[in-house]
Amino acid sequence: MKTHARFLRQGLEVTEISNREWRVSDTRFAEIGAPDVVGFILQLEGMFEVTQIGRPGQRTYFRSFDAALDALRA
Repeated sequence: MKTHARFLRQGLEVTEISNREWRVSDTRFAEIGAPDVVGFILQLEGMFEVTQIGRPGQRTYFRSFDAALDALRA
């Protein structure tokens, strides 16, 4: 079983799902009992697609991984 990379950046915990997909969590929410997953990032041919939890069907696109993370910060 492959262990996926996990790291903290911009106050968020990022877990690699595959070499082009990441799950983004905010551990501060877990402290108050709320779900900690805030969204997902998918790399698509030079762009990063962001899917936010609670906004089904809505996708936003960014040119950098850091910009995509900024969109998921609460």
